[in-house]
Amino acid sequence: MRMGLVVVKVNINGKDYDFMVDTGAPNLVTKELAAELNLKPKVERRTGDSQGKKEVLEFAEMPEMLIGGVHFIEMGAAIADLKRSNEIACLDADGFVGANLMKEAVWQFDYERKVITISDTISAFEIPADAYRIPFTPAASSTPLIDITYDGETDKRVTFDTGSNGFFNGSPTIRKSLQSTGKLTNSVVAYGANSSGLYGMGDGDSLYLSMVSETKLGNLTVPEQVVSFGSGARTIGTKFLKHYRVIIDWSAKEIILIPTDKFVNNTYESFGISPFYNNDQLEVRMVMLGSEADKLGIKLGDRILEVNGNDMRVFTKDMWCDVINNGLVPESDEMVTLLIDRDGEDLKVQLNKKDLMK
Repeated sequence: MRMGLVVVKVNINGKDYDFMVDTGAPNLVTKELAAELNLKPKVERRTGDSQGKKEVLEFAEMPEMLIGGVHFIEMGAAIADLKRSNEIACLDADGFVGANLMKEAVWQFDYERKVITISDTISAFEIPADAYRIPFTPAASSTPLIDITYDGETDKRVTFDTGSNGFFNGSPTIRKSLQSTGKLTNSVVAYGANSSGLYGMGDGDSLYLSMVSETKLGNLTVPEQVVSFGSGARTIGTKFLKHYRVIIDWSAKEIILIPTDKFVNNTYESFGISPFYNNDQLEVRMVMLGSEADKLGIKLGDRILEVNGNDMRVFTKDMWCDVINNGLVPESDEMVTLLIDRDGEDLKVQLNKKDLMK
């Protein structure tokens, strides 16, 4: 696991490469690997990322790919620059194992044991009678799309995304409907860019984090969950999936979830800001309205010079990857002191971590 995402070894021409397993994307290789394998582009397609941005990518046919002893042949793959996104670059992956390859088999993700099992039949897996079952519709790219119902309002064709390290991400339309009927009791609003896709950071926008009393997917009902509603992709990601043994059967168009521990996501503890890496600087990219950070006047674009006395003035990509993997400060820390530069003036602030759902 890297950054909460599944990365596996893929053998190509006798050499192992690191690929992220991503049901929300097609097969993909970096430009560097495409050059190493001497791939010849066969077609160009306009392809979207998780932020709704679209660009033309070249597609080529891959050599035989060996994953866990299973051979995949004549698989197409997009060729892309994974360094364009500072977040995705931190994966240090050579490509993605995408849904157009995965549909050829039945896949089991055992997050607890950190094992993926691939089979040509669902009977290879032990499935208890009380397992949760979620029907899905494959997109044109074979990505599984499911329906999720939030307090009676159904968000259709949500991406079941092993390439997202989030929880539930819903539609702004659903949030507005829930808000108008008084079903959202606790909400907090954040402004700024909140996520990144294949082509870089998403556009700045408002993100709503709301407590939903009842979330349903298939025959599974999850009570009291914090759901994010924004303009980015509508997804369900690995912060939820890692609490289950997940089986995806494309032939039956069904996802099976077997609980491995109790999933609880009814709090949102935060210092009220999110940082990002920009031109070798650490800056504020999101502020939660009403948070301590907001009340102290922290603004988007403020440059972070120090964190708890640690100098961040010369900020490298490796330092950014450490922030992504481990947080701005250790998760156990309840307080952080920041030195911020705003238009040449230094501002020292002390922030306390709070549950913004209270």
